[in-house]
Amino acid sequence: MSTPIEEAVVVVVEDDPLNAILIRKLLQIAGVGQSLICESGEELREALTALPRVDLILLDLRMPDEDGYTVLRTLRAMPERAETKIVAATANVMPDDILHAEEAGFDGFMGKPFDFDRFRSQIIRILQGERVWEPR
Repeated sequence: MSTPIEEAVVVVVEDDPLNAILIRKLLQIAGVGQSLICESGEELREALTALPRVDLILLDLRMPDEDGYTVLRTLRAMPERAETKIVAATANVMPDDILHAEEAGFDGFMGKPFDFDRFRSQIIRILQGERVWEPR
């Protein structure tokens, strides 16, 4: 199922406040309809109970309390989140990191820092159902 970017609901899980500000601004510039920043997996789970629909979750892999892989497993166990696209968003972009993310069940991989010139097209492609695996 394809979602137009201007109607998309994107949730970002990012524990670094500066990165969160930057990502939110990139999403606004890209024309994303609604975005929400969560600082942890726990905050994400709380937010998801209030959101009727989420089209994409950009999930940081390295967070202090709970890593992105643990959060992914929790989300994949929720029937109501079975169709939600979940993309690893991380500065860990070595080949082993990418392989681990794919084996874990992420729908895509975007390396940080995000490429300003490609960010919008990456988000659009993900929302259209394309698997985006771009560490750089």
